[in-house]
Amino acid sequence: MILVKFEGNWADEMDIYGFHVMSEEQWEYKKNEIKHTPFPEEVYFGTNEYETYETPEEYLRNFKVIEITEIEAEIISRLFGSYYGSFAIIEGNAPDEFYKQYGHYPAD
Repeated sequence: MILVKFEGNWADEMDIYGFHVMSEEQWEYKKNEIKHTPFPEEVYFGTNEYETYETPEEYLRNFKVIEITEIEAEIISRLFGSYYGSFAIIEGNAPDEFYKQYGHYPAD
């Protein structure tokens, strides 16, 4: 299991933090989906706050991955749920061809 952390900053006014506990397979899928998503892409952090990322690489720099044990994943999930905070992940914006070739997000 891994803990994927998002750390960003919006317009030098607020820091954005969040995390998601997931498998390495799920994270690899998300990275691949992001790399196939057309950019620039607006990523929303609140009702009307967003950051525009020009490239997948610029966006992915906000994520840090930490390997965790099954026990640590269980404790984190029990205390906070499997995700917490502003985990600003792009979802479903890749072209249809991506989903035909790779399918959809792997289940837990």
